[in-house]
Amino acid sequence: MSFLAPLYALAGLAIALPILFHLIRSRPKEQKLMSSLMFLEPTPPKLTRPSKVDQWLLLLLRAIAIGLLAFAFTRPYWNAPAEKDTDKIGVQRILLIDTSASMRRDGLWDAATQRAEQIVRQSGPTDAISVYQFDATMRPLIGIESALQTPAAQRQTQALAGLKNLAPTWMHTDLGLSLLTAADLLQTDWDSSSDSNATLSEIVVVTDFQNGAELERLAEYTWPASCKVRIERVEARVKGNASLTLLTPEDVLNKDTSTRRDTPSGGSATTALADAEQLRVRVSNTVGSANESFRLHWLDGELRPIEESLTSCRVPAGSSLTVRMAAPPKGAVAIELDGDSSDFDNRYFFCRTEPIQTRLICVESASRAPDESLGYFLAQLPLSDATRKVSYQQRQPASIDPWPSAAETPLIVASHELVSSDMDGLGEYMNQGGSLLWVWDTGAVSNDVEGSSISVDYALGMQKLAGSNDGEVSEAKVRQYAMLESVDFKHPLFADLADSKFNDFSKLRFWKHRRIQSQPSDEWRVLAKFDDGSPALIYKERGAGKLWILLSGWQPLESQLALSTKFVPLISGLFRISAPVIHDDVSYRVGATLTIPGDQKILDRSGREVSAEKSDKEIGEKTDGKGVKTAALSEPGVFRRQNANGTETWLAVNAMDSESNTSVGGLERLEKLGVVMSDSKPPKSDESTRRQLRAVELESQQGWWRWMIFGVIGVIGVESLLCIRKAG
Repeated sequence: MSFLAPLYALAGLAIALPILFHLIRSRPKEQKLMSSLMFLEPTPPKLTRPSKVDQWLLLLLRAIAIGLLAFAFTRPYWNAPAEKDTDKIGVQRILLIDTSASMRRDGLWDAATQRAEQIVRQSGPTDAISVYQFDATMRPLIGIESALQTPAAQRQTQALAGLKNLAPTWMHTDLGLSLLTAADLLQTDWDSSSDSNATLSEIVVVTDFQNGAELERLAEYTWPASCKVRIERVEARVKGNASLTLLTPEDVLNKDTSTRRDTPSGGSATTALADAEQLRVRVSNTVGSANESFRLHWLDGELRPIEESLTSCRVPAGSSLTVRMAAPPKGAVAIELDGDSSDFDNRYFFCRTEPIQTRLICVESASRAPDESLGYFLAQLPLSDATRKVSYQQRQPASIDPWPSAAETPLIVASHELVSSDMDGLGEYMNQGGSLLWVWDTGAVSNDVEGSSISVDYALGMQKLAGSNDGEVSEAKVRQYAMLESVDFKHPLFADLADSKFNDFSKLRFWKHRRIQSQPSDEWRVLAKFDDGSPALIYKERGAGKLWILLSGWQPLESQLALSTKFVPLISGLFRISAPVIHDDVSYRVGATLTIPGDQKILDRSGREVSAEKSDKEIGEKTDGKGVKTAALSEPGVFRRQNANGTETWLAVNAMDSESNTSVGGLERLEKLGVVMSDSKPPKSDESTRRQLRAVELESQQGWWRWMIFGVIGVIGVESLLCIRKAG
C-alpha cells in the first residue's frame, strides 16, 4: 500500500487532544450558590488533574474519528491496479513515425527516435499505444490490437521495444494515406469494442513535415471529430537542401538521336538534343539553404567521381538552374551533386541502353517523282526514339530480294504497284507477325478515269493478302474534294487524336480516292470513311500479323494528308502498333514492383544475386508460385536483370523527386483538409512527475478512501448520541 499525500498522516497526532481534554477539568461538576458569598467577587476555580479517565467509550470514539479522518486524507492506494481495471484504457494513441527518404538528413532520424521515445514515456499507464511506421505505405510495429491486448503495465515497454527496430527507408512520403488509415483503425476499434472506456483517440505524427509530403488522399475523406492529430515536427541540424534531376533522361539512353517527335496527346514525347554532346540537368535549391555553390560530376560503376567531367554552378536559395553538362563518359552510371549539406538525394542514377535497329520498307517504283511518291514523305518521318532506331528503305516491285523478318521490319508500306510475287511474299511476312499498309494511291487506274474499274488487281491482292474475295474497287467520283468522317477514335491508331484539341479532320481534304463497291465483310474493321460513305481505312488481322488498306494516297496529288498535322501521329501510330515490345522500362522510382520470369535474376552492382532472404539488399524478391518472381525496388542504384541466355538489361532506380522538397510545411495544410488538430501538447515531465501521475491514476481508480469519510461521519454520530444521553 502507498499514500498519495502521506504528510496528512501527521494529522493523526490530533488524537492526543481528546485524551488531554478528558484528563483536564475546567470546573467542578456541581455548583451551589451561598447567600453569604453573594457580595464577594467571583474567582474561577482552580483546574485539577484527575488520576484516571472515566469516559473511555467517548474517548475511543473521538480518537477513531480523528484517526480515520487523517488516514483518509493521506489518499491510500495499492501499487498494482485492481484486477478488474487492467483492461481499462485511458487514451487510444497511434504513434506514426516518418521513415521516408527525407528523414535521412543529418541529425533528423536521431531527433525523431528521441521524440518518439519521449512521447511513449509521457503516456499514462492505461493508455493504449500502437506504433506504426509510414512512408509511401503504413506498416505496423505494434499494431492497435496488440496494444489493446497487452497488460497496462507492459504497454510502454512494448512500444519502446518496437521503436528499436526502426530505420529510414528510401520511399516517398504519403502522409495523407497514413492519416486516414490510422483514423479508420481507431474508428473500427471503437465500433467493434463496446466495452472500451477510452475517452480520447489521438494520432501523434513524428515527422519533418516537408512540403513534398502527399496529402491529396485527405481531400475526399471526412475526418472523425473524436480523433485528434498532433504533429511532432523535428528539424535537421542543417537547414536547406539541393537536388538534381535529369530533364531529358532519354537523351542519356540514346545520345545518337537527332530528331524530335511530339505526341498530339500532350504526353511526354521522346526528345533528343540537337547537340548530342550536352545534357540538361536541373539543380534546385530550397529556401533557407546556406549553400549556393555546387559542382556536378559523373560517377563510374564503383560510384567514384570522374574528375574530367566536373561542372560548376551557382544556385541561390529558393531557386533552380538548368545546367548544360557534357554527355556521360563511358562507364558512367550516375550524376552526383557536390557541395550540399544534405546529401541523401545528391545522386541521379541512369542506364545507357543501345537502341534496337529496325526498318521501315516502302514498296513502290523508284521512278516516281517526289510529289507522287509515298516513300518520299515516309523518309522524313521521325520514328526513332530512345529504344529503337528506325531506318527507311525503298524496295522495287517484283524484286527478287528476300523479304525481311517481322522482328527486323515490323511495318511495310506498299503501293498499288504490287505484283503477284510481292503479294505471296507479303502474305508469308504477315503470317510471321508483320504488318502491311497497302495504299491504293495515284496511278491505280490509267489516266485516273472516274468510275474506271480496277477490280482485277484489287481482287488478286485481296485473295493473296487477305485470304478473301471481299468487294470490288473503282475510282470514286469527287466533285471538289472529299473529307473523312466516322473516325474510330476507340481504336489504338486514333486514340492519341481523340482529344478535342486534335480530333478535327475537317481541314484534311482528299482530291482523289478509291471506292469499294460492296461493304467489307465482318472480318474487317472500318476505322474511317469518306464523306460519301465508302471506307477510307480498313483493318484486318492476317495470321499473326495485321493488314491495313488505305483507299487514297498521302501525296499532294492525292490529298493533303502528308502535309497535315495528322500524318506524323498516324504513321507513328501504325509503327507503334506494329512493332513488338522493344525494351522493358529501364528507369524506375523507388517503390516500383517488377514482375520477372523465374529464370531471370536481379543482380546488384557487385554482381551478387538479390534474393528475398537478404532483406538489407536493394531489391527484395518473392515468388508467386507460378514461376514468376516479384521484385520490389526499395533503394536507389543501378542493377542488372540477367536472362537465362546470359543477356543483361540494366535498371536504374531513383528516389521520388518530391522527397527533395524539404521546406517545412505549415499545419494549415492539414486544417484546410478538415483534420482535427490537438489544441496543446502534453507538458514535459521527468521521472518523478510521471510516477506521481501514475499514482493519481491508480488512486482515482481504487478510491476506497472515500468510504473512510463516511466512517468518520458515522463514528461522530454515535459519539454525539452518547453525549446527549449522558447529558440527559
